[in-house]
Amino acid sequence: SKLKQVGGAKVVGINFSAQVTLEVREWPQGMPDFFHFSDDVYEGRSRTERAKLERKRRLERYHFPRPFAISKLPTRDISMQSVEDDDGEFRLYQGVWRMQPLPGCAPEDGSAMRLTYAVEISPRPYLPVALVEGRISNDLCNNLLSIRDAVSKTES
Repeated sequence: SKLKQVGGAKVVGINFSAQVTLEVREWPQGMPDFFHFSDDVYEGRSRTERAKLERKRRLERYHFPRPFAISKLPTRDISMQSVEDDDGEFRLYQGVWRMQPLPGCAPEDGSAMRLTYAVEISPRPYLPVALVEGRISNDLCNNLLSIRDAVSKTES
C-alpha cells in the first residue's frame, strides 16, 4: 500500500516541511535474505567483511538497511520505500521495522517483542541533512507511542 508522509519543523524562525510518498509492505515471515546477510560465508567473504563493505555502499533501491535482530529467531518486517520518481524532498527514503519475539523475556503467561528500526535517506541537495536526521530521530518516539496506542485500542 502507499502512504504519504509529511513532516515539518521550525528552524531559525523559518517553517520548513518535507514530504515523501512511500510504498509500504508487510513481510509476515521476515524479508527474504536477498543479500545473504545471515550466511556466515558468502562468495568467499565472511559476514564481518561483508558488513564493512556494506557501510561504504551507496544507497540503492530495494537494498534495504538491516535492523538489529537475533538471526536464530523468527522475524516479521514492514518495509517502506519512496516511490520511484517521487516529487518529494528525498531522492530515496527506505527503511524497515523489524519485530522479533523474545522467548523467556516476559513474565509467565506473557510475551515480549523486540522492535527495531533502520532507515536510509538520500535527500535532495537543498534539504538540510542535519535537520532531517534530527527530525526523524525525534519523531521516532512519537511514532512508537502512536503504535502502542493503536495496539492498545485494538486489544481492548
